[in-house]
Amino acid sequence: MSQNTLVYIVRHGETDLNKDRRFRGLTDIPLNEKGKLEAKNAASLIADELTAIHTSPLQRAFQTAKIIGEIKRCDVIEDNFFIDINYGEWQGLTVEEVEERFGRESITRWLSDPGIFRFPGGESMVEVRDRLKPGFENLIDRYKGKSVAVVTHMAVIKVCFLVLLELDFRWFWKIDIDNGSVSLFSHRGQFGFVLNWWNRLPEVIS
Repeated sequence: MSQNTLVYIVRHGETDLNKDRRFRGLTDIPLNEKGKLEAKNAASLIADELTAIHTSPLQRAFQTAKIIGEIKRCDVIEDNFFIDINYGEWQGLTVEEVEERFGRESITRWLSDPGIFRFPGGESMVEVRDRLKPGFENLIDRYKGKSVAVVTHMAVIKVCFLVLLELDFRWFWKIDIDNGSVSLFSHRGQFGFVLNWWNRLPEVIS
């Protein structure tokens, strides 16, 4: 039997916009001090035999990947397949600000059926799903039988879960994911992806 391919999925560490609970999207902001510590701690949950890290090119993800890459001594590769969602006109706003500017109905549609919702001037969740599929296919082709990590963003990770386990968007709001957490999937050839563990947080190292 061929060896499984392990794919670690890491949510970047905290930023100041995370604290304010804003739609961050393509807003390019760095980690705060807590986020840098979360990135360092996340490395403890990843195998030392890590081959490479593919990361969203946005600062908060790239910084997280660089911190982990330095600890694991592996290459860090920017990968647009895993960039955050383009929230369009919602970018940088809180839910309350979106409601004020666009009306409660727009928030209701987003919450009730994220699979068909398109952010004004931005992406739809289906487009995010459709770019993640070839992203993971590329990883399996490139790192077959090895271990690789992906560093990306909260909503993107939720869609990763749906893509890898072949679930529909009804599951989107049932998935939680914390800053600095690590999840692990293994690709088992003809059986596809299997979830090993989800949203694991490390012991805090100061």
